[in-house]
Amino acid sequence: MTGEPARAAPRLSARRATAGVEFALASTVLLMLIFTAVDVGLLYLAQQALNNGVAQAVRYAAVSSATSGSASVTSRFVSAVTPALGAAEAAQCHVTVSYAPANAPGGSVTVQATLAWSPLIGFAYVPAVTLTSSQSLVIQH
Repeated sequence: MTGEPARAAPRLSARRATAGVEFALASTVLLMLIFTAVDVGLLYLAQQALNNGVAQAVRYAAVSSATSGSASVTSRFVSAVTPALGAAEAAQCHVTVSYAPANAPGGSVTVQATLAWSPLIGFAYVPAVTLTSSQSLVIQH
């Protein structure tokens, strides 16, 4: 009977070691999935912020064409995307404003913005991408 408790102890510690290894493997996979989901959500947020900023900037340019120039339209874009992206990422956006044929009623204004987006978590499976958004409107006044 003295040999029986000695065998039970290694079995119990072997089970604990197996459980620890299983937990390590399962939690690693689970954390990778969670971080990937977070990065995909941030990617979607950045694209929506870019779309919203371009929409607000092109509307501003079309409605107030007499007072709007490229600098004021770009400023309107940056102020629209800053709450969602943050000031540092908003400053990294490249904004192009073009008027055809001119900045006058009846012409059109196009605002295009690009952002080089990279994932927050470096080891996740979401690649770095360049986000682009563009919109055109006819100048009213």
